[in-house]
Amino acid sequence: MKIGIITFHHIDNYGATLQAYGLWSFLKNQGYDVEIIDYRPLKAIKFYTKDLFPLTKKLSFNVKAFTNIARSWKMRRFLLSNMRLSKKKAYLKKDLHDFRINYDVVICGSDQIWCLDSFRGFDSSFFLDFVSNETTRKISYAASFGNTTTLNNHRDKICKFINQFQTILVRDSNSQEIIADECNRKAIKVLDPTFLVNYDTIKNPPKIKDKYLLIYNREKLNAEEEYLIKLLAKTRNLIIVSVGKYNGIADLNIEGASPQEWIGLYSTASHIITNTYHGTIFSIIFQKSFNVLIPDYKSHKIIDLLSDLGLENRVFSDNLQPQLVNEQIFYIDYDSVSKILNSKIMESKKYLLEAIMQEQKASKF
Repeated sequence: MKIGIITFHHIDNYGATLQAYGLWSFLKNQGYDVEIIDYRPLKAIKFYTKDLFPLTKKLSFNVKAFTNIARSWKMRRFLLSNMRLSKKKAYLKKDLHDFRINYDVVICGSDQIWCLDSFRGFDSSFFLDFVSNETTRKISYAASFGNTTTLNNHRDKICKFINQFQTILVRDSNSQEIIADECNRKAIKVLDPTFLVNYDTIKNPPKIKDKYLLIYNREKLNAEEEYLIKLLAKTRNLIIVSVGKYNGIADLNIEGASPQEWIGLYSTASHIITNTYHGTIFSIIFQKSFNVLIPDYKSHKIIDLLSDLGLENRVFSDNLQPQLVNEQIFYIDYDSVSKILNSKIMESKKYLLEAIMQEQKASKF
């Protein structure tokens, strides 16, 4: 059986890269002939390469461009070394017609591929409009609408595409509710594919002698957040390490880490502060003490995940006072978390495998 995956795989983002790896790797380990459809919309390429030019429009020198280039190159090398991409590339929607009958199953994979409010806008390719209904089974796995809450004028088109899916698996309650309320279809909530695989063979732990607090943030930290992070580090006598982004409060900034190095930093951190979804996931995967700073537009998916695992108290609230920073904030009962998480991992694998082979019993894993 040949399976194609369409997702956000080509961007300079650790979470996007690793969710693609997670889904591809899990299915490959199950013995499937699986590849990622190398769809790279020109709009996305332009957006993600805008910070790779050494000279700005005003002809000033952009020093950070070299770090961005190095990180992007490492992401690309990881992609090509650890996953199989389709031989053909697609830069325009019409190019995807060449993939119409290539597969027995096509999966629109994880990430916010159904978000209508991003710079990408509505792209029907991620609803598998290019796939033949006669030859190919259509399913989604951990697909998300992100911060989109209503389909608005795209409703009729999207629901038409959704109704051609054999199975709909989403990664958050918001996406589940949209499918139910606007398309009258049942969607099952599953875990992000990064939970489906083990990272021991690819992680590259850092050579940092001191114990450290790791920061991974996409949005800039405000003054209160920086103060609390410094206080947390001081409480545990930790140095502060920032990965993927420069932070002035960090003792060590590792901006150009590869995915293997990024995972390695998570695996040996003593405490983690993040304001990202996948930063939260990998804190849980490696059973680290952590706290989350949640931007409003990411609250759906992060709160949803933490609530499912009984970890709502890991969120830094706006009114957290310095005097509340104590040893208790570092403690997480991972025995209880693991019982819930392991059950959800098994369920997610089961749903995915049954969706691929609908009439057969899911294989053992």
